[in-house]
Amino acid sequence: MNSQEITRRDQSAGAGKSALGIVLADGDDTARAALRAMLGEIKELRIGVFEQVKPPIAPDSEAAKAQLLMVALGADAEKWTAELQSWLDPHARRVVIAVVANRSPQSVRMALRAGAEEVILLPIDRDELARCLVKISETHPILTAHHPSLTCSLVSVAGGVGVTTLTAEVGLAIRRMTGKQVGLIDLALQTGALSAVLDLEPEHTIGELVDSPRSMDSIRLESMLTRHESGLCLLAAPKRLEEAELVSPVGVTSALTLMRELFDFVVVDCGHDLTESTVAAWQQSDFLLYVIEQSVTSIRPAQRFLDLFERMHLKGVRLEFVLNRFDPAHPISLKKIETALQRPVLARIPRDDPAFVQAQLAGDVVSVAAPESAAAIATEALTRKLFGLTVSDEKPRGLFGKLFASGRARGGIANGAA
Repeated sequence: MNSQEITRRDQSAGAGKSALGIVLADGDDTARAALRAMLGEIKELRIGVFEQVKPPIAPDSEAAKAQLLMVALGADAEKWTAELQSWLDPHARRVVIAVVANRSPQSVRMALRAGAEEVILLPIDRDELARCLVKISETHPILTAHHPSLTCSLVSVAGGVGVTTLTAEVGLAIRRMTGKQVGLIDLALQTGALSAVLDLEPEHTIGELVDSPRSMDSIRLESMLTRHESGLCLLAAPKRLEEAELVSPVGVTSALTLMRELFDFVVVDCGHDLTESTVAAWQQSDFLLYVIEQSVTSIRPAQRFLDLFERMHLKGVRLEFVLNRFDPAHPISLKKIETALQRPVLARIPRDDPAFVQAQLAGDVVSVAAPESAAAIATEALTRKLFGLTVSDEKPRGLFGKLFASGRARGGIANGAA
């Protein structure tokens, strides 16, 4: 079997349900055969099984449509992160299940830390596997989501690494490349710097919107947004410091749910404060970008964040690291950083002081003030890689069009306070 040779089996059980596509990836023939046989015994679900020995999964193949990826990990746990990363595709959203032979809590933790969302232990227990797959099919956001929007949250436990600036740049890059509707949310509630980066003076903020989540609806949300000249829409942080305490996790969840219905892409600035509100945003995100720089005071907190992320078991959230202000001559090299994190870095944004000075003098973001700069080009490349974007000639759809479309999808927009 070569790297692109794939076989498929569709179970007849549960024929009235949508098939749950599973790719059996890597591992030896014996391990895949055991998995295939066990999946054949599960009658609770209709399952389509694909086999592939080596990555990548061809985008035009039947396996590319599968929602689950089961990877039989090798004996060397130090290589598990690289093994899983080799199978990930930025253009496809899949639930990653690791299959490991060592039945120990340490192995489970290492598999989760490597990027798996669920772990199956060998020898496989049929009931355990069935429960895992049923739970995923009924609760995982990738399989249950009814909207096509994508949400990306940016965070860093260490302050001053450029989370807010990168949030604005990513949002602008998406808007520029696709012409689609992009919404930004400023959850760095005490700093509220996103409006300053975009040179906006918001009249309304998230503090007004979430004071009574029960009365929140699309019309009220639209009235609270501040529009940027690029077409971005910002849900700004509260104007006063004390108002930040009034923003509840329930309110943030409600606001983000509506934003995901109204916008094609939602980008969230989570700042560097870990609160229940920012965690609520992570739980609804497809991507979580952790921003680091070349310093011990940035890498050590990132390691602690990884430990937290592992213990939270966030389902359907893809964690990636971005190295900002990268200097190839710095003694803390990229290799040292990846070794310390035991994870690869998705992208490097080069240190580009002239471009940032130019942006400061122009009172604008780097991608506008210095679009040909190395930093601007790297940020656009990051955005393309993360979302699998291409430039679109399609004209952007108006916000009211999205509002009415969303209202029709829900059977009409509810009346609420504007």
